[in-house]
Amino acid sequence: MTTGSLQGPANGRLRVAAERRDRMRVRLLETVLELYQPGRDSAALVIDDVIRAAGVSRGTFYKYFTSIEQAVDALGESLAGGMVADFRALFAAEPDPAVLAIGGSAMTMLRAWHDPRWGGFTCRVDYVDYFARASALDTLVRDALCAARDSGQMRFGSLDVAVDLIVGMTVEARRRLLRAPEAPRAYIDEMLACTFAGLGMNPAVFALARNAAFARISEGVDSLCWWSTDIAA
Repeated sequence: MTTGSLQGPANGRLRVAAERRDRMRVRLLETVLELYQPGRDSAALVIDDVIRAAGVSRGTFYKYFTSIEQAVDALGESLAGGMVADFRALFAAEPDPAVLAIGGSAMTMLRAWHDPRWGGFTCRVDYVDYFARASALDTLVRDALCAARDSGQMRFGSLDVAVDLIVGMTVEARRRLLRAPEAPRAYIDEMLACTFAGLGMNPAVFALARNAAFARISEGVDSLCWWSTDIAA
């Protein structure tokens, strides 16, 4: 028997084992996601709650996470990283900083509308911190705002104030969208208009940038795992 014939089955077993571990990790994180929805007492969540809901043993949980906090952190970083990747995929070639700033805000609200479980989790934890750790959103937002201000598209003094205004707006918007407002898309449009007016953006400039941002999102919806065609309709 050759070395190659031994390696083939061994590699196959390793691959199957790795896939099984990945599935179990996803199962545990999905359970944490469910337990962190609004209306649940996640402040008192313990490991027993997760293993009971997931139908696994305590030992299985500890193979992946040392604590509830570590599991929540892993879920938050995964969701934040996914949103950053989605944003980059849709807007990587966009040169207009106003479109970038509006597009990032719009995507955050749209996902809360289309994916209530994501919205529910991100309203219950310090999601802003996960974005910072996933490294990217804070830099993306700041760069876009700086470029928009430098080009005269926006007028504001403190960059920190501008960032906090956008972040605070999206947090409250996610909470509102979870409560199913009567006209979600109109709500998103007005929230964007009010926010960027507060950042000194001319209404005509805003309208053009908003339309361009939504056009890019519409062109890329097939790549967004959270987009619901039923909700969009």
